[in-house]
Amino acid sequence: MPGRQSQVIFDTIAIAGVGLIGGSLGMAAKKNSLTRRVIAIGRSEQKLMRAKILGAVDEYSLDFESGASEADLVVICTPVRAVVPTLERMAASLKAGAVVTDVGSTKREIVERATPLTPAGRHFVGGHPMAGSEESGVEAAFPDMFLGATYVLTPTDDTDLEALRKTTEFAERIGARVEVMSPEEHDLAVAVISHLPHAMSAALLHAASGSSGRALRLAAGSFRDLTRISDSPPEIWRDICLTNLDLLIRAIGEFQGSLADFKTALMTGDEAAITRFFEEARQIRQAYLRLTK
Repeated sequence: MPGRQSQVIFDTIAIAGVGLIGGSLGMAAKKNSLTRRVIAIGRSEQKLMRAKILGAVDEYSLDFESGASEADLVVICTPVRAVVPTLERMAASLKAGAVVTDVGSTKREIVERATPLTPAGRHFVGGHPMAGSEESGVEAAFPDMFLGATYVLTPTDDTDLEALRKTTEFAERIGARVEVMSPEEHDLAVAVISHLPHAMSAALLHAASGSSGRALRLAAGSFRDLTRISDSPPEIWRDICLTNLDLLIRAIGEFQGSLADFKTALMTGDEAAITRFFEEARQIRQAYLRLTK
């Protein structure tokens, strides 16, 4: 009898939206023998054909209903505000026992709206692989994207436990470390560690651009590292921010408070407070690095 690592989890996987994340998921599922067939679903035949040529999928469909009808797992890899409308288009055609998940960067709104849309006997499990890059498109996809990455699953009290188990196994076998938390916990965490940094990167670039015509010419590695994420598509980040509005506003307020305290220390020449500000940050970073080893 074959071992766990060679067993297919989902006979057929459908991926709606085969860009960087969707393409990488398809490649990872194929590389790790987690499925026998991957179907891409989308609106652009040119992009879908490109995904097939690159080996991210085995076949593709321009019809969302028929494309999802044979899938045992449907992964919706669209921008966050398109996840629920995409599920609406597919819902009536989902086969009995099908599991639906998504990769959206915010979870409360998606899970709240997607769960009741999923027909009886089909199961929705909210998901968010914490992986990616500032690049986009299936051309940037690669099968090892999820190795060592955190893959968050956000079940509710109504989530089917077998669907959660199979989705967990899928994520683990593409190399990810699964974290299970509520949609609310997820959105609170990513507001601070993901959404706020994107806003900070953009604000830093605005400040550097306006401070001096020569400032950007002097910028070196640390500036490039801090602002790298601003290469991401702005429309995607607009939608992410709007679907986590309250928690992102809270995170910005806390960040502003921390900067205000530092500004006060600078204005008063409080050397001890300035040193403490940097030392505490250094200690927090060291603790974080130990935690993620």
